[in-house]
Amino acid sequence: MINIIFVVIFLIGLLYACFTGRVGIVVEAMLATPKNALILFADIYALLIFWGGMLEICKNSGLLQVITNYISYVLHPLFKKLDRKGEAMQYISLNLVANMLSMGSAATPFGLKAMKTLDDLNGNSKVASDEMITFLLINTSGLCLIPTVLISLRKEYGSQNPVSIIPYVLIISTITTIFSVCLDRLVRKFGKH
Repeated sequence: MINIIFVVIFLIGLLYACFTGRVGIVVEAMLATPKNALILFADIYALLIFWGGMLEICKNSGLLQVITNYISYVLHPLFKKLDRKGEAMQYISLNLVANMLSMGSAATPFGLKAMKTLDDLNGNSKVASDEMITFLLINTSGLCLIPTVLISLRKEYGSQNPVSIIPYVLIISTITTIFSVCLDRLVRKFGKH
């Protein structure tokens, strides 16, 4: 459905350009877009490779294990039924660390492994457990300390101060995460099971 909407919007824009005499501008933009997209992709991908390498160095040096142990202390009250040093908590902690560094591509495998482990603990039920729902909410709320992709995009498009968004992203992502956790607790306490 979204593809149909996109094609309709594109055709309306093209027809409008034809009637207003701006076809040249549209064609020029269409020819420049793939090149710009490739440059942007290469820039962001290089950044993800860098942070992925840093994550691997942290993992091999044992620093990541130390960080996830500390994070698991903070997260454990939200996942009381889980063993703090268990596999599920480790994957949840790794996912959160990767998300906080804005490394979605590194966070995804950890998130999938965490959800698979939580599903196994849930007996592969068709109904999600409370821990699965809480993890999903925390994961999608987007807690982020260093929005590397946004900084890269702002830099690519000529921002004078691309890192100026860090405090705002930190504040907003913290608020959304706290709101998500509070809403989860309220629904779990007062909602029908």
